[in-house]
Amino acid sequence: MATRIKLLIADDQVLFAESLQYVLKGISEGIELVGIATDGEMAIDMAESKRPDIILMDVRMPRMDGVEATKLIHRNFPEIKIVMLTTFDDDEYVHFAVKYGAVGYLLKNMTPEDLVLSLQAVMRGATLFTKTVTEKLVRSQEGELGAQDNIMEGLTPRERDVLNLVMLLMNNRQIADRLGISERSVRNYIHSLYDTFDVRDRMELIQKLKKTWPLAKP
Repeated sequence: MATRIKLLIADDQVLFAESLQYVLKGISEGIELVGIATDGEMAIDMAESKRPDIILMDVRMPRMDGVEATKLIHRNFPEIKIVMLTTFDDDEYVHFAVKYGAVGYLLKNMTPEDLVLSLQAVMRGATLFTKTVTEKLVRSQEGELGAQDNIMEGLTPRERDVLNLVMLLMNNRQIADRLGISERSVRNYIHSLYDTFDVRDRMELIQKLKKTWPLAKP
């Protein structure tokens, strides 16, 4: 008997997510949908409360995108397998999603039957990437050979934005207003930066980076 898969869908296109739920239910009794998250922050909450086996994670969502959510979920719940499901075959997103723990990267135009087979393969321990994505990952890794080991290179664009404003001595509310995100998202980013730079608080972070971080612009 096949293992039952507890699945969480994270996608801000509710019609797409609900349609996918209906299709999966119709072709596979072995997949139990435990919820639909419409942004990255909700995906983090539901990862903790629902403890799915697999998360189908859209890349581009409001408040917190899927790549950032993947990083935080993988750090806190490494047993949850995250598969990026997106319309966009994008170099930067592929690079970061894999770096932060995604085990698969699939395009939304695949057939439902292939999606079910992919989810079953992930449960067996496979990593799944489309041929195009695999080729881009190889090129990305080749391009990184010989590059200096610089921790700054591991930051996402949004983490760089937050760090830049931290270095300008902005508080969480000011950063949230400047970037158009919630204070909770700002706190998540800042705690992730603490882990990245191995510091305990904001002041230690600023002191550690003030000689090396590029001059911040207001």
